[in-house]
Amino acid sequence: MNGWNFLRLIGALREASIAVSSQDVFELQLCMERFPFIADKEIFKALLIRKPQDALTFETIWRIILDSTQGDADPRRDKKVLPLGEEKESGPNIGGLGIGPGFGGVSLTNSASAAGRSLIINHQKLAKLMDQGIDFEDLVNAALADMDYYAWINSYDLAYQRGSLTEEEWYSHQKNRLALLGEVKQSVLEAQVRQENSWQPLVRQHWLFKPLNNLSDQEKSLVKSSIRKWARKLAVRPGQRWKASHNKGMIDIARIVRQSAQRNGVVFALSYRRKIPRASELVVLCDVSNSMAAYVEFLIVLVSCLRGRFRKVRVYFFIDTVWDVSDFVWHEDLEEIKQEIKSWGHRISLGYSDYGAVFKELAENYLTDVSSRATVILLGDGKNNYRSSQKEFIAQIFENVRHIFWLNPLNIEEWNEPDNIMKDYQPYYTRAYRCRSADDLQNIVKDVF
Repeated sequence: MNGWNFLRLIGALREASIAVSSQDVFELQLCMERFPFIADKEIFKALLIRKPQDALTFETIWRIILDSTQGDADPRRDKKVLPLGEEKESGPNIGGLGIGPGFGGVSLTNSASAAGRSLIINHQKLAKLMDQGIDFEDLVNAALADMDYYAWINSYDLAYQRGSLTEEEWYSHQKNRLALLGEVKQSVLEAQVRQENSWQPLVRQHWLFKPLNNLSDQEKSLVKSSIRKWARKLAVRPGQRWKASHNKGMIDIARIVRQSAQRNGVVFALSYRRKIPRASELVVLCDVSNSMAAYVEFLIVLVSCLRGRFRKVRVYFFIDTVWDVSDFVWHEDLEEIKQEIKSWGHRISLGYSDYGAVFKELAENYLTDVSSRATVILLGDGKNNYRSSQKEFIAQIFENVRHIFWLNPLNIEEWNEPDNIMKDYQPYYTRAYRCRSADDLQNIVKDVF
């Protein structure tokens, strides 16, 4: 690999939110010199890809910078190093997965049909969709639909149900299906990078910046693990009040002066003080309508991790009525919580958010049990279905608590849409945050908690 491509790779990885330190760069150069018979790509992956979720980003960057470069004559670049004992497999149903010019060369042959057929991405149609600002997931779905992907998998599903496929053939098809899906995602990402002439499309697909409602199971686990890490750091963060300490903390000048005055100006010992943790009350209000379900899950994980930092934690779910779930949400199995939300919504709620009615119910039935030192965290998109805001009730709540922080998963420009109630409530909350990705959630944790 020449020096220019090396620098381009390092720069692209950093721009795409993969951490690469100066020590990493030094170790890369050292390994490439000492192990000339190991492919450069394998060295990069071994030293820089620390999370499985970063592998897709790395593969896309490598293919854009190196696999499409004709002038790089590194003889090791195309060499694939397999782990010991692993053999190359070629599924019986796969006709060829690869990238041709642009991204129109992804193909797969359906050998379940007699004649077989080729599934090709229509890159011209995809380019037009990108010009319209379509989201990544919608672009992938459009590409799959256009190449008859869904007809292809349905043909296999029907064949399996009719018993005309063996278990081995069905298992092989499942692997090929995943391979094709991954290849199409890679191709769409490459197309976006080239069209925007920027690595931002890769950043948007990084687990830290990807919308919480589009995360895979692996990415969800990574976000939850990160939330627990943030919570552990917050758990040892001191509060704002001070108390006397025997020999640790900051020197307490005021106390030393007072003691000195009592002893005719003689200082016998230094006095110290240190901050003690806050013990305020936390009230969490969660809109659990269908569009909010994915975001509620992560907020509950965060609150569960931070419970020990508050004197009392109350959690309320709502759609158009309020449900106290303070004793229920601490269950380990979040799937049970999702089922309970669905069941409760069908029994009690009409299914359409009504923030005005919710704030009225909170003010009339729950406010007397809430401390004046409480911090209220409200998670909701603010869509009120053109119902009355009844803002006098949120004003009443705001006057009787310490803070109201509003977390909204919508982009900020959507907060001013006609059906969004946030503009009416703006005087009655301390601050509003976008809460769409793990990165947003991390910033909220640092600022609010």
